[in-house]
Amino acid sequence: MRSAPPRTWPHTRHRATLPCSRLSSLALAAVALISSVALAGPLDSSTNRLITRTDLGGGTASVYIADLDTGEEIADFNGTVAMVPASNMKILTSGAALFVLGGDFTFRTQLILDETTTPPTLIIKGDGDPALGDPAIFLGEESGTTLDTLFDQIAGVLSGAGISQLSEIIIDDTVFDRKYTHPDWPIDQLNRWYCAQVGGLNFHTNVINFYPFPSASGGAPSVKLQPDAYWVETQIKAKSIKKKRDTAWIARPKKENTFTLLGNVSAQSEIPVAIDSPPEFAGRLLASELRKRDIKIGAEHTTLDQITKLIEPADLYTSSRTLAVITTPIGDVLNRTNTDSYNLYAEALIKRIGHEITSDPGSWENGATVIRMLLSEKIGASAAEETVIADGSGMSRMNKISPKTLTTWMRKLARSEHWDHFEDSMANPGVGTLRKRFLDDDALQSTLYAKSGYLTGMYALSGVLEHPRSGQRVVFSIMLNNVKSGATSRNAKPLIDSIVNDIDAWMSEKAGTPRAQPLGG
Repeated sequence: MRSAPPRTWPHTRHRATLPCSRLSSLALAAVALISSVALAGPLDSSTNRLITRTDLGGGTASVYIADLDTGEEIADFNGTVAMVPASNMKILTSGAALFVLGGDFTFRTQLILDETTTPPTLIIKGDGDPALGDPAIFLGEESGTTLDTLFDQIAGVLSGAGISQLSEIIIDDTVFDRKYTHPDWPIDQLNRWYCAQVGGLNFHTNVINFYPFPSASGGAPSVKLQPDAYWVETQIKAKSIKKKRDTAWIARPKKENTFTLLGNVSAQSEIPVAIDSPPEFAGRLLASELRKRDIKIGAEHTTLDQITKLIEPADLYTSSRTLAVITTPIGDVLNRTNTDSYNLYAEALIKRIGHEITSDPGSWENGATVIRMLLSEKIGASAAEETVIADGSGMSRMNKISPKTLTTWMRKLARSEHWDHFEDSMANPGVGTLRKRFLDDDALQSTLYAKSGYLTGMYALSGVLEHPRSGQRVVFSIMLNNVKSGATSRNAKPLIDSIVNDIDAWMSEKAGTPRAQPLGG
């Protein structure tokens, strides 16, 4: 918004009697006052009031709100201050993936037969696809597919090609580096599903689901695994109990696939646990399942680790043919990234764009470099310099980005061919990470597409509101950092939601359909 023209004083024959310095200070104050009024956004005062009246226990807030189409500033509360974005980092990552890979991109996992060996060798060439074997996408009732169905199909492809025996299985995971875990992630949470490792070949979101159930006689509980990775070591140090709270959990104390069941087991439950070395795990799982389906691999008594290996530079497969390709469209990956906020998916995207641009194995380092280049190209060098990119999901607390940069990034996406893909990937009220927000009394008249974010002490919500009557689209980014735990932490999400409700009320009033609640409250 342009500032008001400077005020001109009428000519007079009489000189002012005030000292020159006093006159200058008054004139400057008047100009500053006029400029501040002219530049104030329509929601500046209400946004400021909502934030300053909320006890965040010493935490800080940064908010930027603008018209998505015109760029007109609607509110700015420390909007240029770089903050820890938590999962709002996924907005940057998913947008970068669309700019680099395009909306028609498809992840392709190839089954390749190398016939230079006798019997032939099966090569699984990964593409970094995070959805391979994910029950939420690849499997389930809607697709009618189970893990067994998938393994049956792979065995059927081999049988159809006349292959009943293999010498070994080689996993070509070179699309990514073998740095599976980000160094910034909390070391005490690396066994959790949301800290799943990231490989060039991923399977079942690199997680084993453990199903412990108590012994009827009160003895040691038992446990089932899905997928059936029977070869992993699982120690049982839990107890079977009755009529008490179930406290069962799974530890992975070493950097290997050995697990320990701890706590009390009173009923069957599902405990997802992140695995170690995803490409090797996927290869061994496939080998064990093919053996169950009468595909011989190696000598009769060889172990899974003897018949599967990661590719090495000397492993050239020039005489080969592709038997099958398993594909996942990028739209499915984007939806899981933003609507469900699944970290593995975002990390696969940042590494995949790094590989796409450099042709080197995708890594957090080259992926971050690509995103910084895009920021500089789309927004400007200063935005790239002020933004810190550590990982793709926002699990790292080293990430830093300002709400103004994030809203400007979304405005660039809105003016590109990728906007529909991006907007469709975001959560709506009642769906994904917003399944319990903006419902009932807080329901919005506008359509909300947003990405939430949370780490301990860090809260965020960024996205777009679209009013059905006026067609106005407003982009916003709200970040709260260092919110003190305890009672004050319960103020964070209500504050964020109040700011979004305030935007919606303002848009509705402009459209002639005012909401019941007043602006700013």
